[in-house]
Amino acid sequence: MTASDLTQRLVDTAAAWDHPDPVAAARGAGVAFADTVACAIAGLADPAVAAYARATGHSPFDATIPAADFARATGLAAHALDYDDVDDATISHPSAAVVPALLAVAQTRPGGHAKQGDRALAPSATGAESATGADAVAALHRGLAVGRMLGEALGVRAHYEAGWHTTSTIGTVAAAAAVGSLAGLDTARMRTAFGIAGSLAQGSRQNFGSMTKPLHAGQAAHNAVLAVSLAREGFTADADLLDGPLGFLALHRGPGTASPVTDADPAMPHLNVKLYPCCYYTHAAADAAREVREELAGEATIRSVHVTVQPGGLAPLIHPRPADGTQAKFSMEYVIAAMLTDGAVTLGTFAPQTVSRPDLQDLLTRVTTAEAPVPPAGPAAWNAGYAVVEATLTDGRTVTRRVDRPRGHATRPVDDATLRAKVDDCLIHAGADASRAAQLFETLVQVAEQESLADVAALVADVAGAGAAR
Repeated sequence: MTASDLTQRLVDTAAAWDHPDPVAAARGAGVAFADTVACAIAGLADPAVAAYARATGHSPFDATIPAADFARATGLAAHALDYDDVDDATISHPSAAVVPALLAVAQTRPGGHAKQGDRALAPSATGAESATGADAVAALHRGLAVGRMLGEALGVRAHYEAGWHTTSTIGTVAAAAAVGSLAGLDTARMRTAFGIAGSLAQGSRQNFGSMTKPLHAGQAAHNAVLAVSLAREGFTADADLLDGPLGFLALHRGPGTASPVTDADPAMPHLNVKLYPCCYYTHAAADAAREVREELAGEATIRSVHVTVQPGGLAPLIHPRPADGTQAKFSMEYVIAAMLTDGAVTLGTFAPQTVSRPDLQDLLTRVTTAEAPVPPAGPAAWNAGYAVVEATLTDGRTVTRRVDRPRGHATRPVDDATLRAKVDDCLIHAGADASRAAQLFETLVQVAEQESLADVAALVADVAGAGAAR
């Protein structure tokens, strides 16, 4: 396949691709919607979301603001706690950009700032207001497929390790594909939307551990809605922006990358539900530390801990001595210390008073980390990643555990009970209307069966309202 074939393949995928397994597609989309909305509601209580609302006047789930602004504020909230799902193939958090964008453009918002009948000023200018849940399922999976295909063409690992935040770079184009699908863009306008979105894609990993990191997800959602809205109105962009000589691939490929343009299998399971509200690169190690703690059963004192992960597995974990909860989410040392001490890593683990606890601060200084191509325990072979945690006790004994895939990974899929517990915890954390958790959960998990995505968005906003008012 030549580079010039890529954009057309992406356009065709966004416009017409269907998941080969409708049952799996419906389940996957339902989990993604439930998980992302729960994370966004929990994010209402985050200082980043509050600061953003003060600065812009835009709050998550606010149906009175333009669709692109709704998408940005809600995407920020969805990623604020770093609790949202992960795609191994793109090293990104795709749903934090895609789901808020889809919810944003599905609403008619009759109470918006636009004058009635003034289409140019209308909050939603994508034509997606009559979308059904089934339309949303198709759009979500088309966006995920486009993101995965683009990541394969890009050489995603080199792109990521060069410093780009894929949730924002790949996520902008993937979300544009999803929104364009929901809006029913023809192929010419879809190509234009990709040209706009690819030029707006941005995001540096230097901002990991700051409030700007989740803003990347919100900005990806915003730019996707903007790109589709502009394309629908006849705005122009270079038709070969993604694969032209000065385009997306040329600019974003990492050093030394010569990856062919090939399609990763978009139908493979590739969304992992996070059961800990911190960087996903800590999760396998956290599960291993959990097993170490269970083995010790509180009968021994830990002198030191060593964590070994696959090459590149420490790349985003840039805060070995975190000063606050935002940095602690990107600290292997802190996450392991918290798991070994408390037996859990929850939303409360990253509260200021928890991060400053003397026992955690002491233990994290005794946690060391390393990367190795061959795991120090278990089989030499591994696929995508692994984590080995070795605890040395004060009596000289060692306890070692290895986990290659954390709980909630696509190969260890989350069940309804575990997902519902996470949704409940997120609503309680935000002070939202927890009495309606069951209704919200069932609606989102069964989004494929809903007659109106706008009604789904209205329910989400209604349930989230108590949290937003805090």
